[in-house]
Amino acid sequence: MTHSIPLAALAGAVAATCASAAAQNAPTAQAAPVAAAPAAPRYVGSDGVLRFPFPGPEPTVTCRPLFVCDVSLQPGESILNIGAGDTARWVIAAAQSGPGGNTPHVFIKPTEADLRTNLIVTTTKHVYYVRLVSAGAVVNPRIGFYYPDEEAQAALDRQREAQRQQAEHASDLPLVPPDRLDTAYNVSGERSLFPSKVYNDGLHTYVEYRTLPSDLPVVFGIALDGTNQIVNYRLKDNVFIVDGTPSGVDLVLNAGTGRHGRGERRVYIRHK
Repeated sequence: MTHSIPLAALAGAVAATCASAAAQNAPTAQAAPVAAAPAAPRYVGSDGVLRFPFPGPEPTVTCRPLFVCDVSLQPGESILNIGAGDTARWVIAAAQSGPGGNTPHVFIKPTEADLRTNLIVTTTKHVYYVRLVSAGAVVNPRIGFYYPDEEAQAALDRQREAQRQQAEHASDLPLVPPDRLDTAYNVSGERSLFPSKVYNDGLHTYVEYRTLPSDLPVVFGIALDGTNQIVNYRLKDNVFIVDGTPSGVDLVLNAGTGRHGRGERRVYIRHK
């Protein structure tokens, strides 16, 4: 089997030679940065599949004559077309595996020894180029791919989503320093529903729990006549955030809403 030198590696060698010569002529010059090593084939998990980086150098499948070899593709994509240079002496078929058949495969079987050809597979997400060799000695009957660029993008997307959620959470928290929060509240009633903190920042009232109750109460505001009134509120992590600063709020768990078969339970929170 012949081995080709990737252009990127050749360019890296030339760049390193030029950088070395420049360093000798100009001792004060900074060294050129070292390029990252290209991704290499690797075994991912314990399934015995040798996985090649995509995109990357064209992988080779070496298969024994009259034995079936397997090229596993990315779960979730679908095969559109399969093309091979020698379809007379190679038997090639598409297959699926996994829940709902969501992992596509290409099965390959050479009918003779010492054959060489190529394979092109187009899918809904990628185009794969594979070399096919039939031999009786060293074989790699199961190959697949991993996707470093897509994995890096997915990690970046997760980081951005975490930052977005953090910013969204921060936007719901008080915008004033802690020492300027109004914490003058009395709490009474059902102790199993007592919050750990109650405070307001002049715009919202915050009812905070260390751990949320297993049954979540409904939040009502207190009207001027002392009766319950509907208020806009939302739950963010362990904090009920009530729009406005009513004179008080009630946390109410009715008999029909709990899981423990008890009557109405109520917490009375009143501003001092």
